Amino acid sequence: MVPPVKLKWLEHLNSSWITEDSESIATREGVSVLYAKLVSNKEVVPLPQQVLCLKGPQLPDFERESLSSDEQDHYLDALLSSQLALAKMVCSDSPFAGALRKRLLVLQRVFYALSNKYHDKGKVKQQQHSPESSSGCADVHSVSERPRSSTDALIEMGVRTGLSLLFALLRQSWMVPAAGPGLSLCNDVIHTAIEVVSSLPPLSLANESKIPPMGLDCLSQVTTFLKGVTIPNSGADTLGRRLASELLLGLAAQRGALRYLLEWIEMALGASAVVNTMEKSKLLQSPEGMISFDCFMSILTQMRRSLVGIDQPWVFCIAM
Repeated sequence: MVPPVKLKWLEHLNSSWITEDSESIATREGVSVLYAKLVSNKEVVPLPQQVLCLKGPQLPDFERESLSSDEQDHYLDALLSSQLALAKMVCSDSPFAGALRKRLLVLQRVFYALSNKYHDKGKVKQQQHSPESSSGCADVHSVSERPRSSTDALIEMGVRTGLSLLFALLRQSWMVPAAGPGLSLCNDVIHTAIEVVSSLPPLSLANESKIPPMGLDCLSQVTTFLKGVTIPNSGADTLGRRLASELLLGLAAQRGALRYLLEWIEMALGASAVVNTMEKSKLLQSPEGMISFDCFMSILTQMRRSLVGIDQPWVFCIAM
């Protein structure tokens, strides 16, 4: 028999339960600590044990009474039912059953916190004005639904116009001969961006729920521009196209999703097809590679480092 308990989840403790280490639930000691936390917070209140009646059926005197086969089957089923009830009570009092009940209650509390914070749209809207959302813990839905202020609009206008101006200057630099050998505005800017992306920790851009919509839009614009740079007839030189390909691959690795890596492969295949066509038509004198070997090995090393403690199947496949 399962001991009765009274459950009362406290809403203000949802954030603390979301941040609990999930690996501790797999061990009996960790479950005991988390269950003790539930009891101390009065979220789980054990109730008094109910009385279990184990009195079996009143058996007849088989020496004096002659019973039919149906009656014998009835008494046999009653005895088996009594034995089953006794076995359930004994098994429910075992240490294994007690640890299993605690683990189920802890999992129920964690799942309730996750569902209440990230999947209940009504709760998400209410959290916009709570201290947690003001401290930066609100999810992407609350951020997108919040009305923009005049400051946000000015910042977005500045970022968008700044990106447009930067892209226009880079395209114009392709048309103007460089002031000296090895000098190129486009190559210098992309090379600096590669250094910045390489210095970031692995999978810094993987959690898109923590990136504001304006940041995601900027990433999309930068990716579109870089894809245009990689095309041989874009106007950029060979070094610029190679740097753009390396920066795209670095961004795909940092974002940590298979679709971004597949988009980079699609871009590389498309650029290679254009290169082969130009080679056949004698417009390109020598073949060119899309990325350097050092860049490829650096990305693989970054993927292997990101395997530690993070479930990213595509990273594992590529790193192998």
